[in-house]
Amino acid sequence: MRNLLATQTLFELSRPGRRGAQLPACDVPEQPIGDILPPGSCAAETPPLPELAEPDVVRHFTNLSTLNMSVDTHFYPLGSCTMKYNPKRNERLASLPGLAHLHPYQPAESVQGLLQLLFELQEMLGEISGLPAVSLQPAAGAQGELAALMVAAEYFRDIEQQ
Repeated sequence: MRNLLATQTLFELSRPGRRGAQLPACDVPEQPIGDILPPGSCAAETPPLPELAEPDVVRHFTNLSTLNMSVDTHFYPLGSCTMKYNPKRNERLASLPGLAHLHPYQPAESVQGLLQLLFELQEMLGEISGLPAVSLQPAAGAQGELAALMVAAEYFRDIEQQ
């Protein structure tokens, strides 16, 4: 298995003098940047950007893209919410036997770990969002979007701003 932490950053791959593109000579007279932009809008010094050839950058981001769980590379039978970034670490955790092999009719005492995890997730989401209560009930995708719209509609009815 590949070491996911061994991926180098663009700064680590940088080599002095490498260039991604050579721009043609400019036929527009050069002007001091201070004559074009308002004061305070420029950095005091040039940022230390990595120096890389275009193929290096393409390979780097192609490599990073292979670390994502993707509908392009894996069977993933779910809806719209799966099209965004799903870290591999999350997929591995979700496939642990203690989560993946649960059954809805298991005795409550055998799922206390999961119930604690869900409760703590609700608490964290409420704290992050500033909401007094959070529901984990909508499964995903359109169901979650519909639930959000219904909550918003009820909120505006409640404050009499239909």
